[in-house]
Amino acid sequence: MLKVVVVAVLGTAFWAALFILFNQSFQFLNVHAYIFRDQLVKHILSLFFLTLTVMLVFSNALISFSNLFRSPETTFLFSLPIRHDTIYLYKMIESLVFSSWALFALGLPLLIAYGMQSDVSWFYYPVMVVFLIPFVIIPAAMGALIGLVLTAIVPRHRGKMLAVLACVAAAGAAYLAVDVLKLQSGLASIGAGEMKADVQMILGRLQFTQHPMLPNYWITHGLLAVARDASIGMRDQDFRDAGLFFAALCTSALFFVSLGWFAAGAIYETSFSKSHAAGRGRRVKRRGLIEALAQPFQRRYPAVTVMVIKDVKTFLRDPVQWSQVLIFFGLLTVYISNLRNFAYPIDRPFYHSLISFLNLGATCLTLATMVSRFVFPLISLEGQRFWVLGLVPVERRRILVAKFIFSLGGALVITLSLVCLSNYILKSGGFILFLQLATSAMLCVGLTGLAVGMGAIFPSLHEQNPSKIVSGFGGTLTLILSISMVLLIIVAEAIVCNKYLDAALESNEDAQLFRMYLVGMLFVVCCLTSLAAYIPLSIGAKALDEMEF
Repeated sequence: MLKVVVVAVLGTAFWAALFILFNQSFQFLNVHAYIFRDQLVKHILSLFFLTLTVMLVFSNALISFSNLFRSPETTFLFSLPIRHDTIYLYKMIESLVFSSWALFALGLPLLIAYGMQSDVSWFYYPVMVVFLIPFVIIPAAMGALIGLVLTAIVPRHRGKMLAVLACVAAAGAAYLAVDVLKLQSGLASIGAGEMKADVQMILGRLQFTQHPMLPNYWITHGLLAVARDASIGMRDQDFRDAGLFFAALCTSALFFVSLGWFAAGAIYETSFSKSHAAGRGRRVKRRGLIEALAQPFQRRYPAVTVMVIKDVKTFLRDPVQWSQVLIFFGLLTVYISNLRNFAYPIDRPFYHSLISFLNLGATCLTLATMVSRFVFPLISLEGQRFWVLGLVPVERRRILVAKFIFSLGGALVITLSLVCLSNYILKSGGFILFLQLATSAMLCVGLTGLAVGMGAIFPSLHEQNPSKIVSGFGGTLTLILSISMVLLIIVAEAIVCNKYLDAALESNEDAQLFRMYLVGMLFVVCCLTSLAAYIPLSIGAKALDEMEF
């Protein structure tokens, strides 16, 4: 019930917030950019659907790896007298359901807000949903086909290949984003006569979204044709345009589904067999870089160090995990690196403090999500191979300590690097830099300790899929507590820090008082995060000692 209530409440709030944001944006275009409104809307919708297409292709490819080759159900289905291409279609539909629901959560508020601000006819709204169905099928079929073909070509390293492709796609998207954002620094003060030229310059950078052979082009222009001329009714030309673009979506979806279906009939059985076969034997090095770096600690804490090395190697060998971490924090790095290209008045204390703490909050909230996703399942996943750890003469609570050290080390490296980069870009130093570094370090301790401890308190030892482990009661509660702790600490510090900067700018005597408040808050944050880590770890260690595997 906790999971249902949390997902329902937060999902509804998120959907409503997106709708309000999109509605206000289109209202702003109607009032302030009416001359360029149609051009801007066309490029905005095309860019939105292009981004979703790329994300859904990789999302479906990642899920297809698990559904097509790693799922126990797939192994069971292969033992039955069922055609292999039928299994492929069934798993492709399953991947479609798991990966593409986000399109309706993100796309519907955008399209409904556009319809309300454009005064469209009533039939626009049901047609909008009809257009989304074949649009969702295209990336789902493409992703499943990519997963199938990559496994047939490189069965032992398909995950690494896809992770590389995902990182390349993220790098390309980041490059395009930086290219567009740099326009703001190059644009002069816009006058009445320069408006048209500047808008055309910006839209020219987004012209790559208007290729007529892309699905985002078809759905954008099809919906715009349906929404056009609502006051006089839909014209015959608009009707033909909408029908043509809808036919392009349907035939393309049918083509990729059929292509994957026929390919599955030819290579799915062989690919499935290769993916479960043993790899070629290879010589393992006696000592690697990780062991060399950990050697000083291994002499004093041999058991814990060896288990930390095991977790590091397990993480690095799973491209699905490190690619997701790299993409999420990589996008944050790109955003923070381009703060100077935004037209923000960061010289003012209010905006400087606001942007600085928004960056800190975004980094720590991303960390809270990643920790809940990757750290919470660590103990549960050990349940499948605890017969190995049980042979090691080590106390069970030391396993918990090793998980905590491994998670804390990764969290500190990523979070502190992003906080230093943010303050360097914003030219913040001295006390503010110390405040944010100390806060982020304490939050790393609290978040990782909370996730590791809760993972031991609420284990799911018979589940092999980390996503399903996280979706249970313990994972949901961990995510709620983590996000609540981050929001409470960041918001409280941001309010006091803003008052401190205002007072320091005016050389006010209250500046020293607010500085003392911040020091006191750091002490409170230290106590809060220490308790958030210590209490779950203590209870989790006791639960792990009493646990039967």
